[in-house]
Amino acid sequence: LPLCPPGKHGSPYNSPSSLSGNVEMVGEVWLKKQGLCPDPATLPSSPCVDYVLCRTQKRSQVLSAASLLLNQPGHSLSSALERFLKEASWAGQAALFQTLREAHGNIAWWHWPKDLRLGDAPAVSSFAEKHADRIRTWKAALFLFEAQWAEVRERATENGISIAGDMPIYVAHDSVDVWANRRFFQLNAQGETLAVAGCPPDAYAQDGQHWGNPLYDWEAMSDDGFRWWIDRVARSMVLFDALRIDHFIGFSRFWSIPSPSKVATDGCWNPGPGRAVFDAIREALGPLSLFAEDLGKLDANTIALREDLGLPGMRVLQFGLDGKAGNPNHPSAYPVFCIASTGTHDSPTSAGWWSALSPQEQCTLNLGETASDAASSMVDQVLQSRSCCTIFPLADLAGLGNEARINRPGTEGGNWTWREPKSLRTLALAASIRQRIKAASRL
Repeated sequence: LPLCPPGKHGSPYNSPSSLSGNVEMVGEVWLKKQGLCPDPATLPSSPCVDYVLCRTQKRSQVLSAASLLLNQPGHSLSSALERFLKEASWAGQAALFQTLREAHGNIAWWHWPKDLRLGDAPAVSSFAEKHADRIRTWKAALFLFEAQWAEVRERATENGISIAGDMPIYVAHDSVDVWANRRFFQLNAQGETLAVAGCPPDAYAQDGQHWGNPLYDWEAMSDDGFRWWIDRVARSMVLFDALRIDHFIGFSRFWSIPSPSKVATDGCWNPGPGRAVFDAIREALGPLSLFAEDLGKLDANTIALREDLGLPGMRVLQFGLDGKAGNPNHPSAYPVFCIASTGTHDSPTSAGWWSALSPQEQCTLNLGETASDAASSMVDQVLQSRSCCTIFPLADLAGLGNEARINRPGTEGGNWTWREPKSLRTLALAASIRQRIKAASRL
């Protein structure tokens, strides 16, 4: 999943700043080791993510640590912080936007006073001068995320571990991404959307999905040499070794829903930018480790685009066990050059998926006697497939049910809250997973 701060309901696909790290992820223990957490009281822990507590308590803790760092010029992180403050232009914009939101009661930016809403330079400069301390504190908080994540990356590299990230194709309307780049989006003069993103009915949602993200003005982006995309991918590759391009279909064709409508089925297909955006990225950044999330109703142009770019696509086992001949998601149909998984963050867990089947369907599939057995069998089927790379939700490796589901598309509440229980952190489970990987010749 993306590492950016989530939206109101916890979704990282509706972030106020797609280039920022989520400061609420900064570790309390790490802050104490840095001498930036003088309060000995430990924040409460909960079995599921509590976003209200994150916003009210964890965020305050990290901002306090950032303020403390700014006031300690001799701190071991000070020189790195100063470089960050000078060089990370994206952080300056994100900190300014967050401070503007706070000053206006966290209302959407298109409801701000006109001069600030439209980014009038004198008005924005005046605001920034007045709130310079708060903006600088937010930039330092973003730095703390970068500093700890860099340690995670370094430790992973030392242990031969690469980290794959995710780049959502769309950004949130109420975000610095849109506010600071209004000309690249389909907006009216007030900053409101003319059309929004979504997708037609598919395996995840029978009525389609109405995401509500503003659509791009691809012509304006092309005229600018796709610089916005180049910067976004470059930033992502600072955080990750490999990158999943979310909703790759949208670069071939995108589902456009007129803004007054709240129903995805009112949308229609429009042509996307094709390979032009990827050519610009490759010319600017060189070859990158990318793969395409190409799930959903694929058309011939999308397949041709993915193949022309030389990107592996994805296969999901849960979609491949319907008994239909020629199903591309069945392991027997996987090409070598693809990324295969049991499910995704939008799917039920494999145990949950199996539990929802009828007894007859369960018997026909012959995946085991219990939901946990079925999840184990599904993992092994993907491991033993021809796919060059496999990805597994931790919940499937542990055989957990839908209590461990990440997201239910089309719903707002109760998603994005699952946390790995400490009970899973056992050498026995690790050894079991390792043995299964080895048996599949993937070690």
